[in-house]
Amino acid sequence: PPIESRADSGKQAGSGKQASDWQFIRSLVLDRPTKRPNPSIADYVHHRRVMPSNTPFPGPYSVDRTPYVREILDALAPNSGVEHVAWLKAAQVSATTAAENVILYYMDENPTEILMISGSESLLDRWSTKRLEPAIDSIGIRHKIYATTTPQGSRRKGDRAFSKQFIGGALDMSSAQSPAGQRAESKRVLIRDEIDAAPPSLQTGEGRWLAVSYARTAAWGNRRKVFDMSTPTTYVQSQIWRQYERGDQRVYLVPCPHCRTEQELKWFWDRDDIGLRPVYDEHGRLIDAVYVCPECGEEIRNTHKTWMLARGYWKPTAIAQEMGYRSYHLSALYAPVGMRSWREIYQRYLAGLDDPDEMRAFVNLDLGLPYREEGARPKLDKVMSLAGDYPRGTVPYGVLYLTLGCDVQRGSATDPANPPRLEAQVMGHGAGYRSWAIEYLRFEGDIDDPYGGAWEAMHAYAEETGLKYRRKDGQEFQVRLAFIDSRDGNMTATVEAFCERWQNTFPIMGMDQIKRRKNEAPDADLPSSGDFKRYRLQRIGSGEAYYYQIGVSRYKSLIYSRLRHSEVRPGDVPKPGSLSFPRDFDEVYFRMLTAEERLADGSFHAGGRRNEALDTAVYAMAASDVHFDGAVSRLQETLRKQRGMQELSPEDAKKLVLQRWSRDVGVEFPLAPPNRGVSAH
Repeated sequence: PPIESRADSGKQAGSGKQASDWQFIRSLVLDRPTKRPNPSIADYVHHRRVMPSNTPFPGPYSVDRTPYVREILDALAPNSGVEHVAWLKAAQVSATTAAENVILYYMDENPTEILMISGSESLLDRWSTKRLEPAIDSIGIRHKIYATTTPQGSRRKGDRAFSKQFIGGALDMSSAQSPAGQRAESKRVLIRDEIDAAPPSLQTGEGRWLAVSYARTAAWGNRRKVFDMSTPTTYVQSQIWRQYERGDQRVYLVPCPHCRTEQELKWFWDRDDIGLRPVYDEHGRLIDAVYVCPECGEEIRNTHKTWMLARGYWKPTAIAQEMGYRSYHLSALYAPVGMRSWREIYQRYLAGLDDPDEMRAFVNLDLGLPYREEGARPKLDKVMSLAGDYPRGTVPYGVLYLTLGCDVQRGSATDPANPPRLEAQVMGHGAGYRSWAIEYLRFEGDIDDPYGGAWEAMHAYAEETGLKYRRKDGQEFQVRLAFIDSRDGNMTATVEAFCERWQNTFPIMGMDQIKRRKNEAPDADLPSSGDFKRYRLQRIGSGEAYYYQIGVSRYKSLIYSRLRHSEVRPGDVPKPGSLSFPRDFDEVYFRMLTAEERLADGSFHAGGRRNEALDTAVYAMAASDVHFDGAVSRLQETLRKQRGMQELSPEDAKKLVLQRWSRDVGVEFPLAPPNRGVSAH
């Protein structure tokens, strides 16, 4: 008989308890599956899920808007044979939406155990409340979430912020740095979102969290489904890049709307040409960007993407290292019309041309590729071409004063290639932030005794020369200020003792950046790059001696920038901000000057290469700033004390100091070529 009849007979024949039992059995039968699970996750969510109003495309979800996700979704379906999917992606290409679709499918259509891991606790909390909850309600499966095991007296409903229970399985959520969340029971479906947002290893010392969480799927064998996705970080650090390389590295091919050639949309489609080209108006403003087909040369507009994406397909470009492993890469060039346009992407690229941090964001978020940090090292041949027409030990025309930077190398007394030594560099400085290397010095010997060994050798050199150097016309220049590195804690006392032997000589302590102190004003002329001060004067203990803290990353960035923009032509005046070198400095010097890589965070790394030329240049340039700033401050103080004198602005004071120094050493201000016929200078 019909179920209703059996339920009615139960009500009539038995007690109230029997009737309620029949009703419970009836509800189970009515909720039983009446068809086989949908074999396609894409078809399951298409036009069934409803996107909320705060998303780019509210209303019924359509796979056709981002057709590249169809294959990825269906690769994660139960009958696909694919075990692991890794998606290396740009930002905002609907990857998180795809992960939600997988979760909804396995909660409703094919119930099982699911573990969702996000890169951080904050990302997980935001996703759970703002994305998952509306998705569950929109697809109409909230009624399926309830506690499957309820101990006596418990009020559990099975519907918590980071845990959802349902008949046939459960969804647990965890952050990548939560070992407890990853020790959950066996899971068939593992989804790991923004894996590059988390450190690779657990802080509890249990190893790499990717391996720990993957172990939860072991019991399911080849029926497991693992979905990794993330925007990358750097080639050295990126975990999603390594996951992508393990797979078959699929790219999405789309046809050209003009010649129908199938191609991957690339930022660079050969070594010289960018696939995306800018369009400017008459005022020089960027108004559009078009993609140029490498086959036919026709311009493809952003609005063509809808047609192109619908006819695209994924093509593997490598052999996966494991069976059942697929990997995909997608840049923001594929973002559907209505989301990020090609003009916006090109605008981000322009912003990155002058800012390494912006360029890293462009490569990661727009191209969906890891950032190569080793690209910020000057080219050796380009730097060696900056050698001028003057010999070492002489002062070129344009120099106003000299400074010295000294580096202490502990080395090894038993290693002839790396003995204990001091290395020093003398640099000249002129108007317009021009700089010249004058001499590079090396003194070998014991460095622990400030009155012996290498220290005494350097002192003897200073006694003999007076640390004076001459220009071709006989004009004499003496080192005005010397900085000696004391960052080695075992050398601090030795350096301090030696500095007492010389006038205008100070120990220094180098640090990446000088951090702000309470009630301390920043340097007004620094760019907005995170630096607070170039240098800071510090008292040594409670005595009368001082040392300087130096923000070395700022000076290294400055030197590298000048190396890129300097060029020397015989007879020309070096342009403002230039950096020049004697014609007889050897290649070893230039290798040391360019030894360090500038990393994306603004720090520098030598990678084991010798870098004394760069360090000594940093100290000499910092000494130049201290000497010049001191002269400007003394001038302003003098004028303030003189009755009736109007106070000068900082810029006017700097100009006046340079004019006086130029007059004292016979250099025209602003700098002009010397009069070669008459020694009037």
